[in-house]
Amino acid sequence: MRPDKKHVALWAAFAVLVCSVPFILPKYWVFLFTTMAVSTLVARSVGVVTNQAGLLSICQMSFAAVGGWVVAGINDLGWQMGFPLMVLAGGLVALPLGLVIGLPALRVRGVELGVVTLGFAVALDLYLRRGSFPGTGEGKPVIPDAPFANSIWFYFLAWAVVGLLCVLLWWARHRPLGLAWAAVRTSERAAAALGVDVARAKISAFGTAAFMAGTAGGLMAGQFGLLTTDVFTPVSSMVYFAVAITTGAGVLSGALLAGALITLVPELLRRLGLPLDLGDLIFAAGAIDTLRRGQGGISDQIAARMAGRKYADKQRSCAMAPELPDLTFWQKPDTAADVLTVDGLTVTYGQNKALDNVSLSIGRQQVHALVGPNGAGKSTFVDAVTGFLASYRGSVKVNGSTVDRLSAHRRVTSGIRRTFQQSRVIDSLTIGDYIRLAGGREHSRESGPALKEFFGLPPLDTPVSLLDVGSRRILEIAAALAARPALLLLDEPAAGLDESDSIGLARRIAAIPKVFGASVLLIEHDMHLVRSAASAVTVLDFGQVIATGQVDEVLADERVISAYLGKEVSEL
Repeated sequence: MRPDKKHVALWAAFAVLVCSVPFILPKYWVFLFTTMAVSTLVARSVGVVTNQAGLLSICQMSFAAVGGWVVAGINDLGWQMGFPLMVLAGGLVALPLGLVIGLPALRVRGVELGVVTLGFAVALDLYLRRGSFPGTGEGKPVIPDAPFANSIWFYFLAWAVVGLLCVLLWWARHRPLGLAWAAVRTSERAAAALGVDVARAKISAFGTAAFMAGTAGGLMAGQFGLLTTDVFTPVSSMVYFAVAITTGAGVLSGALLAGALITLVPELLRRLGLPLDLGDLIFAAGAIDTLRRGQGGISDQIAARMAGRKYADKQRSCAMAPELPDLTFWQKPDTAADVLTVDGLTVTYGQNKALDNVSLSIGRQQVHALVGPNGAGKSTFVDAVTGFLASYRGSVKVNGSTVDRLSAHRRVTSGIRRTFQQSRVIDSLTIGDYIRLAGGREHSRESGPALKEFFGLPPLDTPVSLLDVGSRRILEIAAALAARPALLLLDEPAAGLDESDSIGLARRIAAIPKVFGASVLLIEHDMHLVRSAASAVTVLDFGQVIATGQVDEVLADERVISAYLGKEVSEL
């Protein structure tokens, strides 16, 4: 994704300002702006794991302590290596530690994960207080080699590291790694349904954040000379966490604002003669207010307002044309095996059977509807087939291959895609990025424009957050097709759509086998849509199949009418 020209101009002006600071301000302010660069790195590391991936991490200054300890240790041993390499070594040592700390995120989340990371911060703080940093006891400071021993050169080094790492993060933001973080933050179930390895995404976020914080700690060692444990206390990690939440450090502008606040607020309080702890209270209050409002940090709110103005007069909802576009290049070769074969599927919750010995087959390029009253077991069936149930009895085959032992995201690679009853699109992405994430390895340059034309989507650079509920549901279907699946399971796709959009969607669902070469399992309460889109139907009632066959014949069956109307057949 190419950056906006206005943004490029603003960042170029900011770069010029940063380069001018050493030549227009006193050395003390150069030191403060160097501290701001280091603080920006730490805040941006919080932004990666918390703002982007949605995982609570309250130990980033502990990773910085590891980086600082490594640089101090290399200096104490007298190893001859350039200071930038020492800083890199500090980040690389912190990285695997971040991967290890990220392992609990696979089992716990939310406040529990925050407690785990805070526990690590406390444990490391206790260890460092007993052993301190290398060279501290002997008064052996870390003095960067030339030219970085000069404060101006060190200043440029610090900002160069910030620029390099943040550019790499911007690049990753629009690639599978960064898109996976956004998906995990929104919904782990939705991420898995898109083929995202949730465990890998979580651990990679922790590792990346730890590397950045470790790099910042290495810079601290060179800037301060002698490190003390007071710099890396658990309270300092909590302060960075609070400020990152307030400013929205998931992007560079938010991280820069966080770095400025962490550096300049204490300086302002000192000059006013006020207690420095007052700054921590201000930051905590800001974080609480941000979480209470639920609108994101300062940078997130500004970005949302700018997007609203930019797209105020542009298409912001799906507009499906009456005529279907002629798109057939995604068809796949036909084979003899059924796309989906379910045999004796049984799901039990305690003494209740949500599904009781359900068998179902879906042929190639077929739209097959699965209907039934509320509580019949339709969504449970979809969860079992797509791998979102921990256990079930029976067999599920896709393209003739058994997938029972595969996790949800692994089943995606076998050719299954699904949507959800309640829309789970990633609203922090643009339409194009969302389609790119969903398409995975099958994504191509033609995918976005083709899906946009077929479903009448808004421009691909439109933020998903600007779409209405109905358009989000249509986008979810379009994105699922970007992966060119063999089977698409649609769970009440017409929910939230008006009558005209439902008619347009029905025509497109009916055309999916011909245009995209995918079979469809359609779960829907709207019988008009079922009659328009499906060629076959299976009816569930109390977890059992009571009828299957052609749509008109099955819907006229007295047992089906009884199930929907709640009457005995003899009463009809």
